[in-house]
Amino acid sequence: MTKFRLKNLPLSRQILILFMLLTTVLGIGLGIGYPFAVKQYLVSNTYSLLEDEFYTLSEHITFNEHNELLPVPAAAPYFLQLLLSRYEYSFDMIVYAENGKELGSRSTERIPLSDSRELYARAASHPGNVLQHGTLDRGDESYLFVSKRMDYHGFPYYMVLFSKERELNQINSILTRQFLLIFSPLLLVSWLLAVWFSGYLSRPLRILEDLCKKIARRQFDIPLAMDRGDEIGQLARSFDSMKNQLKEYDESQRHFIQNISHELKTPIMAIQGYTQGLREGVFQGPQAEKGLAIIMEESKRLEKVVGQLLYLTKIESVSQMMQLGRVDLAEMMQLLKQRLSVLNPNVEWELNLPPSLLIEADGEQLSTAFVNILENQLRYARSRLMITGRVIGQNAVISIANDGPPIEEALLPHLFQRFRKGKSGKHGLGLAIARAVFEAHKGTIVARNDPDGPCFTMTIPVGFKGS
Repeated sequence: MTKFRLKNLPLSRQILILFMLLTTVLGIGLGIGYPFAVKQYLVSNTYSLLEDEFYTLSEHITFNEHNELLPVPAAAPYFLQLLLSRYEYSFDMIVYAENGKELGSRSTERIPLSDSRELYARAASHPGNVLQHGTLDRGDESYLFVSKRMDYHGFPYYMVLFSKERELNQINSILTRQFLLIFSPLLLVSWLLAVWFSGYLSRPLRILEDLCKKIARRQFDIPLAMDRGDEIGQLARSFDSMKNQLKEYDESQRHFIQNISHELKTPIMAIQGYTQGLREGVFQGPQAEKGLAIIMEESKRLEKVVGQLLYLTKIESVSQMMQLGRVDLAEMMQLLKQRLSVLNPNVEWELNLPPSLLIEADGEQLSTAFVNILENQLRYARSRLMITGRVIGQNAVISIANDGPPIEEALLPHLFQRFRKGKSGKHGLGLAIARAVFEAHKGTIVARNDPDGPCFTMTIPVGFKGS
């Protein structure tokens, strides 16, 4: 039998079940705790009201010459009388002589004589100067009372003011019933809202699920419009960004296959053609020497392309294997100037660098990346090559610019992709390798057309510690 797990249910049902469980537990807790809390509140306030009523009535207690209690006016405020009459609730009073004789009373319902005698006994057993709060349980009836020994011009008496607990229970039942009548519809409405809300939350997630399935089928031209500012909206925008990046990567892979096929096909065909000619004796003497030279040249070209591809793959996949150390970019640029200036002697180098520009990096990889960029710049420069370097915050920023023709606008966004090259480009791998190296160092490289010519800007963290 399959074990039930909440997490295996749809999200909408999980939300609904959890909300219904929460509200049910809350309802049960209120159903049990509310009557108890109301009862405690009523008991506590009954004693307070009895005490207030006691002191108010004590001011109106008078006796005739036969020590008989004269009528006592209703002392409770009018609004309180109306409130209590609605709930059939009252404060009853009995006045006793010191010997236990009942001198008079004010009550809505006559209580049994035995209950009256027990109330007197409780009152008489208490110290005379202190107001007593007590409870008398008489089987079917319970009383909450306050009592005190009083004195009227030298005539001692006991006054007991009491209320029946049965009346409190009736009030409690009425209030609890009214509470349940209000709470039950609210609970039902909250469940209906939970059903709607669970669908409201899960619906966009189902849309994202369908989109993921379409992306898995390489269907990228699907708009994702979700006008939400919450976490689901952020997730949708992330999905849309991922979709666009996957689309771009898919197109890049198609271009890669097309371009690498072209780059490898040309030297292979040349090698095959000249080898076949030499084998069949078509080329003799100087022509044979020329054919062998072409075969050697094309094989070196083929070797260079394959070597760059292997290097690019290594940089992109095993960047954590970099050999980090202290690298002075200012010194590196001086050495690269001496090494590469012979490629285009007509170009003047202008270096605007601090005396020292130290960073943590893999010097060999950075040197390879800068060589690829500088060879590209020297290929298009007319007369000047400008290199500037500075530290901005926690990053070293190197800019390399030339005064050559601007980069084609259509090529600019794809300049650092594999086998994307301009009209005078070679294999189209140099800038892709440079980008991979800087990204492996958690840095960036961007290209733009300035008024004076193309400019490449590289940003490298000064204190890079590896991935």
